[in-house]
Amino acid sequence: MKEQGILTRVISGKLVEVAFSKSSACAGCDACREVGQNMVGVEALNEIGAKLQEIVEVEIPTGEVIKGSMVVYLLPVFFLIGGYLIGAAVARLAGFEERAEMLGVPFAMIFLMISFFVVRWYDKNIAQKEACRARIIRVIDKPY
Repeated sequence: MKEQGILTRVISGKLVEVAFSKSSACAGCDACREVGQNMVGVEALNEIGAKLQEIVEVEIPTGEVIKGSMVVYLLPVFFLIGGYLIGAAVARLAGFEERAEMLGVPFAMIFLMISFFVVRWYDKNIAQKEACRARIIRVIDKPY
């Protein structure tokens, strides 16, 4: 996904913040943070040496955004369902056939909590991968 925005600040070294007008694509995505009215900002790698206030084109790796969305939204659902099925199976194996459904619920909740830790671990690790970061790919216009 490519967006155009203004380089608004240098965070550290080659890491900068680029501000964009909020678009319809922003509705389902939390990759950016709000920086003003109808404006969002994203951290991007500035490997081409763009300067403050320049209008730049930023590329956000779409595949990684989709993969991250799947982990955040689908993994907890899979853990919840899997936990329920495992809990019910354990109850049946332990001889509690009539209470299998009732024992599936606590297992489902435990597995759901575990999924949140997995999502948090994934988030911490993905934030450190440079392949997942937005990057400035070209300068479109200079401020002077």
